[in-house]
Amino acid sequence: MKKFINIIAFVLAFLIIGFMLVPVKTVNKNSKVYVEHEWDTLDTVVLGSQKMLTVPSVHKSILGYGYIIKNEAQMKTEVGKPIQQVNPALYSGISQQADNIARELKSKNVNVQRLNPEVLDAAEMQYMKYVQQGNNFLFPKNSFVVIGNNVIECATRAPMNDKNRFIVRRILKPLTKEDPSIRYIAAPIPSPSFPDKTLYIEGNDILVDGTNVYVGHSGKGTSSSGVRWLQSVLGSNYKVYSIDIAGYRHLDDVLTLIRPKLAVRVIGAIMSDMPKPLANWDFIDVTPEDAKQYASSIMVVGPNKVLVDERFESLITELRNRNVDVTSVPFDDIADMGGGLGDFYVPLRRTYDQEINSVKLNKEFFMEKGNEIVGTVKTFNYAEFFTNIQTLVTEKISTLTNK
Repeated sequence: MKKFINIIAFVLAFLIIGFMLVPVKTVNKNSKVYVEHEWDTLDTVVLGSQKMLTVPSVHKSILGYGYIIKNEAQMKTEVGKPIQQVNPALYSGISQQADNIARELKSKNVNVQRLNPEVLDAAEMQYMKYVQQGNNFLFPKNSFVVIGNNVIECATRAPMNDKNRFIVRRILKPLTKEDPSIRYIAAPIPSPSFPDKTLYIEGNDILVDGTNVYVGHSGKGTSSSGVRWLQSVLGSNYKVYSIDIAGYRHLDDVLTLIRPKLAVRVIGAIMSDMPKPLANWDFIDVTPEDAKQYASSIMVVGPNKVLVDERFESLITELRNRNVDVTSVPFDDIADMGGGLGDFYVPLRRTYDQEINSVKLNKEFFMEKGNEIVGTVKTFNYAEFFTNIQTLVTEKISTLTNK
């Protein structure tokens, strides 16, 4: 009997220590600004806008509308001119596709806001124009991202995107006033010379998976110092993982999380080992040819619900084979401006889905958590505390059994 009591005491003490080692999170899941997972149900979103779209000037951060070198000649001759004037057919297609996605999301009960440049004053419209001319408000993901209750205002490599921050601030200002749980954190603004070795953090590089945050590092978007900065501002409640990628600019070009244990990735684009939390996931592989057209940049509306560019039929088939509800939408004209569906939206709020995110108490879970606890016990001196807990539990069980 005594041996049995000691075993029970040991197990209870082990679990008590384990729960004590879990970081304490202070989050407001009812806030109007809250994102816990990439796949939680989309409630409120900021979409890109086709308004005031112009031909950009050449800058080292951008070769063409879609970072395509063939557009460089036009950028030199038509710089600053409205796309509507330079290419009316393209602009018409962009407008139709952008508005169609807004309608599609509204039909799914999503509250839609737009990155509307009409709110900018004259001085803000001229911001960074002396470094790079042009406007592109189609891809808000480059400029900000939401992690928990944290709004991260980014520091991007493309000067013409820097004016986006003034629109984002207008969207978030009334929300931060009414809800103190929202933290608005602005990254340091780069020098106007935009040197290669400085802090850059771009929202297209960031994926949120609970307290795990994955950040892409290609050398063309988020910098190593940007990864470190993000970890420092999020604090110990989050673990930021850097993922090395090659051949693509951003992480959302090569990886999208669809639901727990299912993701879409690009073959050969991820150069580093997958972060441990993603190690045992099932991956749908996208070919490099499709990925260059932003096939793997997907809009996740909810658990197993996505919007995918209609051009990529094989990807749509693979997703449906895994019981994912896919809505195919035209997006080729918007993609010509340099981004995918994942770049076209920023979730302000996702509704946490308790059922799909519930922890499965399986062997893998216990082994993983057990190893974490054992590692921490080895690192820190918990021996005396453990002994005291075991003794306390043993005495309590003995008292109860003797009654």
